[in-house]
Amino acid sequence: MKSKLIKALAAAALVAAGVAVTSEPASAQGARAEQANADCVFWHDSRTQGVACAGGPYEAWAKCDNGQTVYGRAVSNYSWSYAYCSSVGAYLRTGDVIFV
Repeated sequence: MKSKLIKALAAAALVAAGVAVTSEPASAQGARAEQANADCVFWHDSRTQGVACAGGPYEAWAKCDNGQTVYGRAVSNYSWSYAYCSSVGAYLRTGDVIFV
């Protein structure tokens, strides 16, 4: 029950933010939303890592293709945190969430 509620809330947040919720990405570099586990929802495109989780505080982080690591702002309770590789002139290599 809790997992279904979390998925519904996450999908509603994505739709409200204008992100299409689909089972497959529109393209290899297109925006993607996925349910990673029962507590967090992740989103990314070619330059940005985003995350929304239950609880908190937490923040998104991204490892960029130029070797730098960037962090989003600390937020709580399904607010979105975004880490922008574009802020350092790079593309996203990988990313995740950390609880602070």
